[in-house]
Amino acid sequence: MGTTLRAAAAAAVLLLVAGCSDDGPSPRDPTSTWSPTGKMETPTSAAPDPVEPELPAVAAEASEAGARAFIGYYWELINYAQATGDVKALKAVSGPNCDGCKAGIRGVQDLYSDGGHIEGGNYSVHLDKVNQLKNKDSSQYAFEAKMSASTDKQLVVSGDGSSTTNPAATSEVVVAVAWLGSQWRLEAMQVS
Repeated sequence: MGTTLRAAAAAAVLLLVAGCSDDGPSPRDPTSTWSPTGKMETPTSAAPDPVEPELPAVAAEASEAGARAFIGYYWELINYAQATGDVKALKAVSGPNCDGCKAGIRGVQDLYSDGGHIEGGNYSVHLDKVNQLKNKDSSQYAFEAKMSASTDKQLVVSGDGSSTTNPAATSEVVVAVAWLGSQWRLEAMQVS
């Protein structure tokens, strides 16, 4: 699952941040815990819930700049899907014949529907080369991008409580995006 998810693409992770208070919490504070240092620790506010990324304005253009922005947006959607299990937006911009896309989406759906979740594994991408694809049908506008997709360390927790840790990694990925009427769609993804 972790390898498929890495290959498929790309989140903010909800973690509680613990901090020490100089004054210490009230002894009646039920959320306080005792630390080995002898100081009382009270969890601070949780990180904000992940917010579904918005499509950048330039990604709504049929241009190379639009294709580049869309590819970055796609990986932000992967990060969001990993953190939340919400794959609706990712599905909407994935082509029906993109096997890598479908495998990643299915992996996230299956994990979350079984009560599991993902911590970490945020992607960042660097586009190494972008080429316009030529087609006899001039009505189709498409680009191929070769890129590096780096991911942070990731913890995949199954519904039964078992877990797998995937180390930070970088993969070479080739994607194809196509402009279809009024929006981009990821049509193919291959990990080298």
